This record gives sequence, C-alpha cells and structure tokens, in this order.
Amino acid sequence: MAEQILQGQRELLHQLRNRLNVMGFALYALRADTSKPMETLRSAHQSASALVDQLGEQERALQQAGHGTGEAVPAEDDSRRNR
Repeated sequence: MAEQILQGQRELLHQLRNRLNVMGFALYALRADTSKPMETLRSAHQSASALVDQLGEQERALQQAGHGTGEAVPAEDDSRRNR
C-alpha cells in the first residue's frame, strides 16, 4: 500500500516537472516580453521549479533512508525499467 502511494507521488512529481519544463520553454520564447504579468509568471515558475526540486531532494532522502533500513524502495519508476 505504501509503495503504491510512493509510486503515485513519483508519477505526479514527474508530470509536474514535465509541465514546468513546457512552461519554461514558453517563457523562454516570450523572453522579450518584459511586462509586469510576464515577470510575475516568470517569478512563479522559478518558485514552483525550486519547490519541485526540494520535493525531489526529499524523495531521494527517503529512498536512501529506506535502503538503509532494509526496506525495498525502488530508485526509479517501473515505466523506465520496461523500455
């Protein structure tokens, strides 16, 4: 049960990273736009990216802690193994 929850969280984090990447490409394409709304959007994107990075660091720390206690916590999701 706990593994399914962790797997779901990993998938959501992966999807969030993908969407932030798309948003980053769009912001780059619109880099000449210096309007206040675009600056606000850039700032929000940077903050969201930093938060996703923190979540990724926490996930890695949990994985390492799980390996240290003998729990089976896979380092990557199943979709990558089945390629």
